[in-house]
Amino acid sequence: MNYNPYALALPAIEFDLRSDDFENGGALPASCYNTEAGANRSPALAWSGLPDGTRSLVITAFDADAPIPGGLWHWAIKDVPAAAGSIKADAGASGGSNLPAGALTLTNDLGQAAYSGVRPPPGTGTHRLFVCATALSVDHLELPPAASLAMLNIVMIPHTLGRAVIVGTSDAPA
Repeated sequence: MNYNPYALALPAIEFDLRSDDFENGGALPASCYNTEAGANRSPALAWSGLPDGTRSLVITAFDADAPIPGGLWHWAIKDVPAAAGSIKADAGASGGSNLPAGALTLTNDLGQAAYSGVRPPPGTGTHRLFVCATALSVDHLELPPAASLAMLNIVMIPHTLGRAVIVGTSDAPA
């Protein structure tokens, strides 16, 4: 598939986002899978070159190739201090104990306030997990209790200064 969920997003300054766990466009490691062989662990991420005025980040992980309308949001965290510069692997663990101080995990499409590892259904081919860091002009993003991830994306719009996206691939069993 060629669908890029960020193609229609409002333009924003690009900055650098990288992971020690996978290369942009490359395969996600088994540790990022939610399978018997995987560890259901979110990847380590680091950023640099943030736009001036960046105070916090929102980090999301979205499978644009999930065989359901609208794709599947695997992970979302908000209020990540820009100065942190990185988050370590497994920052998406339930309870948020591996997140930088002040950051908050939101409920994903699977109903978990955690990272839910990739697990493409059999026969659905290669999936792309879009990991996005959005630089914001506020320290804290106000959201209603139990806000959807669609609401998160809407509320970010007036505060967005920059965006960086890296893509990891995962393969479904045949």
